[in-house]
Amino acid sequence: KPLLKTSIKLWSAPLDTSEEYNAVRLQAFLRIRQLAITQPYPFIEDVLKLSYLSYAKRSKFGTASGVSSVLPTLTFMGNCIVELYSLDYASSYQHTFVYVRQLALHLRSALMKQTPETRGAVLCWQYVHCLKLWVAVLCACAGNIAMDGKLGGGAGKDDEAAMMRSLVYPVTEIILGVVRLVPVARFVPLRLHCVR
Repeated sequence: KPLLKTSIKLWSAPLDTSEEYNAVRLQAFLRIRQLAITQPYPFIEDVLKLSYLSYAKRSKFGTASGVSSVLPTLTFMGNCIVELYSLDYASSYQHTFVYVRQLALHLRSALMKQTPETRGAVLCWQYVHCLKLWVAVLCACAGNIAMDGKLGGGAGKDDEAAMMRSLVYPVTEIILGVVRLVPVARFVPLRLHCVR
């Protein structure tokens, strides 16, 4: 577990885009993936949890002003998380359900209270990046399902994949809720991000 924490820390370190640090980030991810595959079952739970929480923490800094320096790192981290969540659908479903539910609770709070603080929790880059990540995870799982179906994947894998597929509707509803949250022209760019 200490090796996992150190690898996660190196993988999600401050958003340094230098070529040397990108190599460190890649090596740290490869170690994380190797640990997730080789360690016994409950270990992947820690991998999924720590990787998403570190992504969410770093996505706070992914603003429009820093898009050229921050976005490539967040995209790389997001792609890594998509790969990790494709390793074990049963564990991935549990974590995805919890974190998508958390996004839905933030949205419900913003809809019910209509205060600047609650709306700010939804109308921020961190929320948009996290939503984008879950869309990517679910799309990748659906793509893997289609490939497994063509190649004759096992029935157990199909059941686990169907659980992941069941989360598409809640994520879609969250996206629509964000789009409808504040219907003014000022938030048109946010709506375009959600539609994308």
